[in-house]
Amino acid sequence: MGIIDRSIEREINWADVTRLDVIGLDEISLKKGHRDFVAISTGRLETETVILGVLPDRKKATVKAFLSGIPQRVRQTIHSVCTDMYEGFVHAAKEGFGKRVKIVMDRCHVAKRYRSGLDSLRQHECKRLKQE
Repeated sequence: MGIIDRSIEREINWADVTRLDVIGLDEISLKKGHRDFVAISTGRLETETVILGVLPDRKKATVKAFLSGIPQRVRQTIHSVCTDMYEGFVHAAKEGFGKRVKIVMDRCHVAKRYRSGLDSLRQHECKRLKQE
């Protein structure tokens, strides 16, 4: 928390933002055991990725309120939202932007999902072959 408090501005100055093509949404757990999540919103400003906001929780209503707070002139420049597969983020983005903006799943989360099934199959087959 100390790093976050010292390194991140409390509010973004939207006057400095001319366009955001992509917004990223992800969460981090502040405590072990996947508790006390905060949501991190990032954006691509020209050649640099910046943190747009650190939200106090990952609830859909919190994320939707943040997205709704983006000025209209900037909202019009957003063409996609990249997020993990957390439903709260996906629904907040869909409700906040409608069909105009694409929802893109983070490839690391997608890869983890499909590897999980393959890994389960591999383990099952190894167990079966050892018994035979």
